[in-house]
Amino acid sequence: MPLLVLRDPAGQADSLPEYHGYLLQEFNEPEELIQAGLTLAEGIIVIFTGDDVLVQQLRSALPDLALVAVAPAVQHMPLLAAGALEVCADLHHDPGLLHRAMVRLQAERIRRLGSHRDELTGLASRHLMHDRVQHALKQSRRRNTGVALFSLGISRFRMINELHGLQAGDDLLIACARRLQSLLRCSDSIARMGGDQFAVLLEPVTDTASALAVADKINAELSRPFIIRGREVFISVRIGIETAERSGHDADNMVRHAELAMHQVNSDDSSSYRLYQDSQGPEDRVRAALESGLHNALEQNELRLVYQPQVSVDGGEFTGVEVLLRWAHPLLGDVSPAVFIPVMEETGLIARFGEWALRQSCQQFAFWLQQGTVPQSAKLSVNLSPKQFSQPDLSQRICSALTDAGLSPQHLTLEITESTLMRNIAAGVSVLNELRNLGVSTAIDDFGTGYSSLAYLKDLPIDYLKIDRMFVKDIVSSSHDAAIASSIIALAHNLGLKVIAEGVEDEEVLDVLEVFGCDQYQGFYYARPVEASELPTLVRRCA
Repeated sequence: MPLLVLRDPAGQADSLPEYHGYLLQEFNEPEELIQAGLTLAEGIIVIFTGDDVLVQQLRSALPDLALVAVAPAVQHMPLLAAGALEVCADLHHDPGLLHRAMVRLQAERIRRLGSHRDELTGLASRHLMHDRVQHALKQSRRRNTGVALFSLGISRFRMINELHGLQAGDDLLIACARRLQSLLRCSDSIARMGGDQFAVLLEPVTDTASALAVADKINAELSRPFIIRGREVFISVRIGIETAERSGHDADNMVRHAELAMHQVNSDDSSSYRLYQDSQGPEDRVRAALESGLHNALEQNELRLVYQPQVSVDGGEFTGVEVLLRWAHPLLGDVSPAVFIPVMEETGLIARFGEWALRQSCQQFAFWLQQGTVPQSAKLSVNLSPKQFSQPDLSQRICSALTDAGLSPQHLTLEITESTLMRNIAAGVSVLNELRNLGVSTAIDDFGTGYSSLAYLKDLPIDYLKIDRMFVKDIVSSSHDAAIASSIIALAHNLGLKVIAEGVEDEEVLDVLEVFGCDQYQGFYYARPVEASELPTLVRRCA
């Protein structure tokens, strides 16, 4: 393994430990190191400096090499933020540093690949498509050419899954992707945006009429029968269309408008596609009704809490519960959290409802402890929204909730998403330290779905990592997901953290997690989220 070392004026590079199995190359200038690094497919860079600008320069020029910085502790956070994978004050005191840097580099490569490509179809991901839209709009302005974006959804795809099975549904998505690829030009881009939704970016396009002609061709091509597992399957599609000029050359607007236009296509329309119209459609009216209903949901006793058990992987012991919010609308029935939580966040109601959930669940868990329903070692996990996490008096609010409930801080774990933490890493670390001083545990929720650097983990005062279900559900069949899950578990354990896997739905997945050394799990395999009255029965199952 090549080891590229940039000497510094103080001569620290002269005191390198003996690293066996590495091919040492030393340089006096960054430019010399970069020229050598460009010829390598892998390797490690060691620099003796607190210069975060130099770190950014090296990571930008040599993204495939692992960068380690040696500097005083006070400079570690800025260096990590600049792109260093590992930092330390003295190489002699950390013999495993280079190995950890390579592990992190490999994990980040896997994550970058996963965030840019859809694993099922091989098409671009939603994240990559958004980048391509931004690039296309810049080129459009510079060259004065047109750009059009299609948002394409398969009508009644759920019915196809129910009639023919989930695997047939996957095969149909792959077949749709291949037809789109065969139909479009090399200059056009295709992405799977999630579920049964695709996106097509046309660049260049002469005018709106040309874009509509392509929509006609796509509709005709996808209307032909598919042969899926020996059966003929027919589909219809809805296509929403937006152009660069109409969207104001704004990528976010363009994507949002195309998706809204797709949902505006009705089954009785004469055409299967529609240009975005800036008018309130049915979805907007439903959203407005949801927002209005949420304002009165607490007073009308429409909100309730449910609890999902968390269980140890190796011994099957009950370790705690995660509390989840549910809303029973008087007219709509049970509204999915995926629908009402974003509305809460955008309206600012999430802080009020989040504190209500915290207080209510703390009181319930204290009661369970007092009655001996749950073990004294068990913990209550409560999700914190980004708005709650940024509250300046968060610690006081947590203390108040615990005191009023008579619950010890050692029984509470607060979960935050990595995207919430990465909005302001310095402020986030400060809040986490305050929570640790209270005696409360903290967990990074949905780990692996954001874009944070793994190097931050060793400097975060956290206790648990929760692996998102997207990396858990297919670990038996997908070597890609298995590699990610295994890497996260190994990394967490090296940092003294415990790991909780989310979304475990069958015994085979649990067996793989046990081989990987995962600590705890939650999911439908053990139990769905249940009402408070049902939890004692589930706890007794672990006894």
